[in-house]
Amino acid sequence: MKTADYLSWDVIQFNNEYGDEIEMDIIRYPNEYQITVNICDEKPPYRDITATATHPRSKKHAAKKAMLQLYKTAYPTLFEHK
Repeated sequence: MKTADYLSWDVIQFNNEYGDEIEMDIIRYPNEYQITVNICDEKPPYRDITATATHPRSKKHAAKKAMLQLYKTAYPTLFEHK
């Protein structure tokens, strides 16, 4: 989709339960929501981790998918099977 096609664009920032600052871009297009989440550390150890997900109707579902992808990259030990 072209950037000009979006209906709304919001950015929120919050700290997660691990103390990392998360930036979430929420873009609403006519036919879907696109969520991009990012962890970008300002001090060592530096990480720049981004994940994007879409959903045709639900902002909540798109956000959940994007956060899961982000967490799998940022915190891989949470997803190890023991």
